[in-house]
Amino acid sequence: MNNLNFADNVSQLRRARGITQETLADFVGVTKASVSKWETGQSLPDIATLLLLAAYYDVTLDELLGYRPELSGEQIRKLYHGLAEDFAKKPFEKVFARSQELVKSYYSCYRFLLQIALLWLNHYMLAAPERQVQVLEEIVNLCVRIYENSVDNGLCSDAIVLEALVKQQQGKYADVIATMEEVCNPYRFARNADSLLFQAYMQAGEVEKADARMQLYIFEAALAMLNGVGNYLLVHGRELEKCEQMIARTDAMLEQGSLEQIHPNAAAQFHYNAATIYCTHGKLAEGAARLRRFAQIIRRMKENGMRLCGDVLLDRLDEWFEGNELGAKAVRDSAVIMDSAQQALENPVFSCLSPQERKEILAEL
Repeated sequence: MNNLNFADNVSQLRRARGITQETLADFVGVTKASVSKWETGQSLPDIATLLLLAAYYDVTLDELLGYRPELSGEQIRKLYHGLAEDFAKKPFEKVFARSQELVKSYYSCYRFLLQIALLWLNHYMLAAPERQVQVLEEIVNLCVRIYENSVDNGLCSDAIVLEALVKQQQGKYADVIATMEEVCNPYRFARNADSLLFQAYMQAGEVEKADARMQLYIFEAALAMLNGVGNYLLVHGRELEKCEQMIARTDAMLEQGSLEQIHPNAAAQFHYNAATIYCTHGKLAEGAARLRRFAQIIRRMKENGMRLCGDVLLDRLDEWFEGNELGAKAVRDSAVIMDSAQQALENPVFSCLSPQERKEILAEL
């Protein structure tokens, strides 16, 4: 939390109004020496005098004191991961109540509110079914507070997208479409932002920054590709030939680009989606093989501490991961991730596999 800034504030307010220390002292009923001590940070007035000063300058007490609950990036990261670990080990309601108290304490720290909204979205499924609806509404309320009050355009954009994610969970698909069609408008100049920034860095001779930005762009493009493949398989799930061609193409990209290392979660999701396609079409050996790869990647993620990392070619990614608000650590505790993976393997579409085969796949986790 930021320190109080009363000394500077009371001095600036007095000078802005052209008032002498003696005039201010007479109004509030203290000595000129007392005002001088306030302005040099040697002392603070009592609460009654603070109220009188706030009324005199027509400002709030928070404005007068310079009080603004604000957390550093490191503090936000520590609180997030501490709560994420608690969600994995303690009763949901107890941890949720603790996080709500933190929200009240830092209600004007919008960066923190965004991360709490993300925390709740990543863990609301741990709540009782009847509470999940309420938790989702709480997330929406935080998102609305952020984009209606924050002056940080990037933060507001993130809150709008996060709200759309919640509305998707709520089944409000028309709202999601209305929001995301504008956000994802392919004709916006912002689509060229990464390339423009890269070129500007190069032209300015800032090659290191250009390299780091380019590597991040490749990382994000690869993630978009893997997510796109998952969506393609969903749309064309009944067309086995098309799906197999797309799966083969993606396999080649994963192998040549080492994407399983830099995008383990997305790669695992791809193999999982491929498994559902194969099992749906009765290709059980192929489906089981994909599920094994899914389980193996999740296990390696756990062994790696659920952290993102680059590789020999994309060796600047670690800087970006660590610079992220929550760092390179996964947004959910490893126990929660492993539990979700086990639940995913219980998908009815995999009931066509033998009990022994499913047991062996589970053992891979």
